[in-house]
Amino acid sequence: MITIFNKEIPENPGVYLMKSNTKVIYVGKAKNLSKRVSSYFNREHQNEKTKELVKHIDDLDFIICNSEIDALILENNLIKKYSPKYNISLKDEKTYPYILITNELFPKINIIRTTKKLNLNLGEYFGPFPYGAWNLKKTLSKLYQIRDCNRDMKIAYPRPCLKFYMKLCSAPCINKNISSQYLENIKDAKEILKGNTKTILEKLEYSMLAAAENMEFEKAIFLREQKKEIETNIQKQISEASSAIDEDIFTFELQNQRIFLCVLNIRNGKVIGKNFHNINLENAFYDDILEQILMIYYSKYPIPKNIIFSENLENFHNKIDSLFQSLFNRKISFFFPKIKSRRKELLDMGILNLKKDIENFYNRKSIVEKGLNDLYIKLNLKRFPFKIECFDISNIQGKDAVASMSVSIEGKKAKKFYRKYKINTIDTPNDFQMMKEVIERRYNKLPLDEFPDAILIDGGLGQINAVGEILKDLGKDGISELLSIAKKEEEIYKYGENIPYTFSKGDEALKILQRVRDEAHRFGVTYHRVLRSKRIISSELDNIPGIGVKRREMLLKHFGSTKKIKNATLEELEEILPKNLALKIKEMI
Repeated sequence: MITIFNKEIPENPGVYLMKSNTKVIYVGKAKNLSKRVSSYFNREHQNEKTKELVKHIDDLDFIICNSEIDALILENNLIKKYSPKYNISLKDEKTYPYILITNELFPKINIIRTTKKLNLNLGEYFGPFPYGAWNLKKTLSKLYQIRDCNRDMKIAYPRPCLKFYMKLCSAPCINKNISSQYLENIKDAKEILKGNTKTILEKLEYSMLAAAENMEFEKAIFLREQKKEIETNIQKQISEASSAIDEDIFTFELQNQRIFLCVLNIRNGKVIGKNFHNINLENAFYDDILEQILMIYYSKYPIPKNIIFSENLENFHNKIDSLFQSLFNRKISFFFPKIKSRRKELLDMGILNLKKDIENFYNRKSIVEKGLNDLYIKLNLKRFPFKIECFDISNIQGKDAVASMSVSIEGKKAKKFYRKYKINTIDTPNDFQMMKEVIERRYNKLPLDEFPDAILIDGGLGQINAVGEILKDLGKDGISELLSIAKKEEEIYKYGENIPYTFSKGDEALKILQRVRDEAHRFGVTYHRVLRSKRIISSELDNIPGIGVKRREMLLKHFGSTKKIKNATLEELEEILPKNLALKIKEMI
């Protein structure tokens, strides 16, 4: 046993609540409360977040549970209750509309548009609806006269609101004796929202004929109009867009101090919605990130029948299953597709969406502007780095050596300004000579007003000093800021200084430089491969008797690339070559 804040901490499973000035700032669960809580106080922490948390704790409480699963459930409930500063939380975001039918005495129908209002304890949710949710709600209110007001149904009001006189509500606020019929209408509305329109239409048909036989013609007309409304306006929309969610494609990526989450909603094999969230983990603590994000996400969103995950999470299948059974009392089917299939294609689509959403997040103007400003201030630059040009050398033992230049303007790719250079002066591996050639070719005759704000070199202190000397020899030093980024530690060097600058891995300032560096490398490698392929096939063409310089140029002009020559059919080659030469090309390359 250990004692902290005069409390004896037991070795049972349970939940602990850390407080600052009586306010709960962190809730955690533990298999062994004593060991887990003591780990915060009995050693020196390297992690700055942990240091920050411990520094603010002035009181601690705990609740013993029967099992670790019970602790998990309680932790989830307490996080919802207290919204502690240091726990992971999902920001309230706009989402596709859901229709909510509450579980009150006289249920009401509402449209829910933000995750803040998605509370699964309030009632039953239907959707999401990419389109037509408001019209659907209005039609159901009209058909079944369901209320959508905020009146307290425990109170008998003296008079109804205007919607009663518009025949859009049956006014349970004054008519407390209609409970049975009202709940029957609610039941029918739910069946429609579930897509069971056939059952409701059969019921209306039967009631309509019965009313006609009993000469209740007004009622029969009303039922006929109800049936017609469902058939013409509701049935198609429900069947296409609002049947129960079949599947979620659940993808996420942890990047330094932030987790990105992208969930695609699949209905009847079609993508009908997407939820993207980014969660800042800078001040958050977690033991199991997968468990935490599943818990907070599905506490806010309706749970589907199936969830599809990446195959690398298959080892956690049992754990995920236990989590849903314990927290949500739901049996869900989980899939981890590996081979080509419908679900694998959907998973690939989810991953593609996730990557694009991450890219868009970092391209947000406010994020990028802060990153550029941090570069300007922390590196003490003379020019604000609006435009950055970055150089990379790509070669294999000097063969087909190329240099590439990528450009970043206001922190974003500017592909139309990219340049590629085929190295002409050297055919042996010498990065310095290659860099000298490309720097001279780029800046020797470039007008001063076209110089970038910063030149970025892929390398360390040696590379940046070498480029600095090249620019000095050209008489072009001091025009642009000269920086380099060393791959191993991702340290930033500034020309004229020997001590590098370091940024945290999640810092947008560093990411701006990394992105333009990676783009230069990608662009250069692509060009290098093209040249290498062209050289190999060209040399193979040279070895074919009858193919000289003119015929090789003719082939390249006709097909456009060496790769297309290699992949051409015999018939296509025969269009410009004699049959015997075409056959030799197909045999020899």
